[in-house]
This record gives sequence, C-alpha cells and structure tokens, in this order.
Amino acid sequence: MRKLLDSHGDFLKTENNIKEYLSSLKDKELKKLYENIELTPFPILLAHEYRKRFKEK
Repeated sequence: MRKLLDSHGDFLKTENNIKEYLSSLKDKELKKLYENIELTPFPILLAHEYRKRFKEK
C-alpha cells in the first residue's frame, strides 16, 4: 500500500504519479495488474506501460 502513496502520504492523484508508480513495478507485478486491467482506475496508463515494457523487439 505504501507504493500507492506519494512522498506527502497522499494517494496517487496525478497522471505523472501514476506513470511513476507503474514504471516502478517489477515485471511480475505489472503483468499481474495487467491481467486485471478492467479493475484498475487507470487502464489506459497501465496498457501504455505494459506495451512499452513488453513490446516485441
């Protein structure tokens, strides 16, 4: 739960905070979150981070 808090102890509020949070997740955690994308409050940002990290090379 601490990962969802910014340095002031506030929940993620801005797009930049959410992007930073998603980029800080381990691959395993990101994949697990992506499997439940319909339950997240930020599905578009999650999909962008997933594609950025796991796109075919």
